[in-house]
This record gives sequence, C-alpha cells and structure tokens, in this order.
Amino acid sequence: MEKREYNYITGESLGGQSATNRPVAIMVDNSKYALPQYGISSAEIIYEMVTEGGITRLMAVYSDLDDVVLVGPVRSARDQFVQFVLPLNAIYVHIGTSIYANDMLNFYHYQDIDGLYLGVTSFDFDREREKTYAHEHCWFTKANLIRDGIAATGINTTGNLYPAFNFADYKEEPVLLENGSDATDIAYRYSDYTDVAFHYNADDGKYYKDTYGSAHMDAATGTQLSFDNVLLLNTTVSLYPDGLCTSFDLSQGEGMYFYRGKYIPVKWSKGEPENPLQITDTEGNLIEINVGKSYVGIIDTGMLSTLTIAGAVQTVEGGNDIQAAE
Repeated sequence: MEKREYNYITGESLGGQSATNRPVAIMVDNSKYALPQYGISSAEIIYEMVTEGGITRLMAVYSDLDDVVLVGPVRSARDQFVQFVLPLNAIYVHIGTSIYANDMLNFYHYQDIDGLYLGVTSFDFDREREKTYAHEHCWFTKANLIRDGIAATGINTTGNLYPAFNFADYKEEPVLLENGSDATDIAYRYSDYTDVAFHYNADDGKYYKDTYGSAHMDAATGTQLSFDNVLLLNTTVSLYPDGLCTSFDLSQGEGMYFYRGKYIPVKWSKGEPENPLQITDTEGNLIEINVGKSYVGIIDTGMLSTLTIAGAVQTVEGGNDIQAAE
C-alpha cells in the first residue's frame, strides 16, 4: 500500500515524511465517578459510545505513541470500539474485555495490550487516587509502559496504515460547509445518565466539549477537550442476549458533520468490523473531512429527540425532531 505523507489520524502534514508507525487506541473510563481524566486532550480522535447502564466510554486515538504521556483511567474493551480499532490497525490498549469484544479480537487474531494479563508491565495503579476513588478508576498507562507491553507480547509497531477518514488535502484551504446550517451550540444525551454538549469558538475554529453539565477537562493539562471536526452518527443500539452489554448496528446510518460553526447532514457506512468508516453526503458522494482533531459520537437513533443545534428546528427521519437550542 502506498505510504502517504500525512498523519493518517488527523490528515495533517508530516513535513515530507511517510507515515509508518501504527496508531495507539486507549479505552478510557467516562463515568461521573471516574472524572477527572488524564491525557485525553492530546488524543487526535476520540470515539464515544454508550456501554452498560447508560454510561459512555471513550476511545482515545493517538498517531504517535510519544503523545501518550499519562492516560486514564483505563477501562475494558467493548466490541463496538474494536470495530473502529481494526480498520485503523491501531495498537489497542485496555484492561479486560466484554465477552463480545474478546470473541472479536480472537476471531481476527488481533494482538492487544490487555492489563488483565500484562498488569503492571503496561499499567500503573494510583494508590493515592484509590483513597477517594473506586479501584477500577485508578489504572493509568503511558508510552514507556505500552512499549514494555509491546515488547512482552511481540506486537509489531509498523504495518499497513489506513486513513481514519477521506481527508481534505492539507495543502489546500479547508472545505467550508458554506451551504450548511448554523451550529454554534450542540447538545444531546447518550442516555438518561450521560449528556454531552459542544460550543463553537470562532476565535480558533474549534468545538469545545462539555460532559455531565460541565466543561470536559483533561486534568493533566488543565485544558478543555476541543475538536476541529465533530461527527455525530446515529444508529440502532440494543442489548446483547446477556441483557447488559450494548450492541451497535454499524452497517450504515445517517448523521451530521460539524465544522467551523456549520453542519451538514451526512450518511455513513461501515459494514464488516474490519471495514473503514465512510462518510458521504445525502446523495452518497464521499465527502472530505477537514484536517485536525476529530470527535466521533455514535448515538442511538432513539435519543435524537434530545438533540439541540443552534436555533433551528430540523426534522430527522423517523419522526424525531432536532429541537431549537435554548
């Protein structure tokens, strides 16, 4: 496969160098009782999806292992996230798995960094934090620990690389959503437990994320999470036969792409777990995602009634309305 001279996770220039090293994807605890988190503001893509009990989990993706200074708290794998790890060929870092994630990793013979087996080889336990936090909210990792896990498992850090999106050319001007609708404020709920909001800052062209009614902060840097691109994709979310773990239909669906205070409706498709995410316009034409950091949120279609964008009421398929923001 041709090596492209840009960052496969952000689409940004690599200064004439070719991308060779596999990205790293780390599962991060996102319950209210796990906050604050560390190291997630340097992630170049964050995926968010609901897991058990309406709690979401984050998957933070880094193109460069050196950017993993201290990340956590680290939690277990879920199969819906594995399906985004596979097409990126990312080194997957987590502590434990659901049975469905474990089955998928085994089916694809996919080597990972699992704290259930590697323990302190690849993860640090914060005993000071444990004084006020539950045990499961106290595990962290960083670059040198992940490298120790790579050495212990024999994982190859190079290999085929695949772009996260169909990126716009970094040598050209950004693709502005000139015909899009205004979207300076976005708010919605993944569940009765988890709410999310984004606020556009015209000064730097980024969307700043809130969660649980407050700014979503990285305690390591003291900065709020911010993104150039926000993709909100909807699909059917149900429960597996165990009645606990969530099952996502990741074949195809509809959604919205937000960029620089505007949004357009999009369609998305994926299909098999190893297939990449494709984003198209409503006519099915592949669109270009602008370079920079991205947020990908996948929401149950049934929760679209909680979505508010700027000021306009939009109608979505299925009879749900996107309400005017207050």
